[in-house]
Amino acid sequence: MAQTEYKAVVSVPKEKFFQALTRYEDYPKFVDGCKEVKVERKGPGESRATYKMNIVREVSYVLDHTEKADQGLLEWKLVSSDLLKKNSGSWTVKDAGPGKAEVQYQVDIEFNIPVPSFVLSSLVKSSIPTMIKGFEKQAKAL
Repeated sequence: MAQTEYKAVVSVPKEKFFQALTRYEDYPKFVDGCKEVKVERKGPGESRATYKMNIVREVSYVLDHTEKADQGLLEWKLVSSDLLKKNSGSWTVKDAGPGKAEVQYQVDIEFNIPVPSFVLSSLVKSSIPTMIKGFEKQAKAL
């Protein structure tokens, strides 16, 4: 199991960053290892998406998302997966002044197969800054 939290300030308004977060189908364009995302249902403030990622190996999983744009909060939880036992977390996006946002990413992930916790923690922690930069770049392009 790996739990981690990361905070950063990005040079993009809160609303644009949140918009980039909730456009799941765009993730393969800028999230490392993301091969495909299919949004199966989307209603006001909720969605379900199937992801195909290349994380230790190719992984497929379904997440339920709860979107609270007014609070800048995106939460998710695992519905099913071929390799993951747990995948839950959140993004919190707050205004940090003109044209800037403070983003906080939290994740709790666990595989069905034994993966040493130090390997998993290192993998998760090292990929987060790059992922946030990808979301920032995508948000600027919106």
